[in-house]
Amino acid sequence: MRKGTLRPVLPLVLGLLLIQFGASVAEDQPMAKRLNPYTGQEDAIKEGRALYLQHGCSGCHGVAGGGGMGPALLDDEWTFGSDDETLSRLIKGEVPQQTMPAVFGNELKDDDIWKLLAYVRSLYRGDSSKIDW
Repeated sequence: MRKGTLRPVLPLVLGLLLIQFGASVAEDQPMAKRLNPYTGQEDAIKEGRALYLQHGCSGCHGVAGGGGMGPALLDDEWTFGSDDETLSRLIKGEVPQQTMPAVFGNELKDDDIWKLLAYVRSLYRGDSSKIDW
C-alpha cells in the first residue's frame, strides 16, 4: 500500500465510530420527562384553579393547596415525585399504591390535567432548587 492512501478514508472511519458511540450513549439515557405546556400561563392557571375546585381536589388538598386529608401541594415533599409526567399519571390513577381516586383520570382530559397541574405549580412555595418541571 502506498503511503497516504488511508488518509482520505480516516475521517469516514472516525465519523462512523463517533456515530456508533453516540447512538449507544443515547440509548443509555432516560427519556426526558414530558413538560406541561401550560406552566406559568395565567389563563391556564385560572382554568386549572376552576378545575381544582370543581373536581373536589380542595376536599383533600385544601382550597389553597395547604393540605388536610391529603398532602399539601405547596412544598417539595412529594411521595411519588413531582415531575410533570409522574403527577399526570398520578391524577389519571396510573401510579401503583397511590391513594388518589382514579376517577379523575376517567373524567379529565389530558389538557385539563395539564391546566390543573399549572395551577398546582403556581401554589408552590418550596425550595426552588428542587423544582423538576
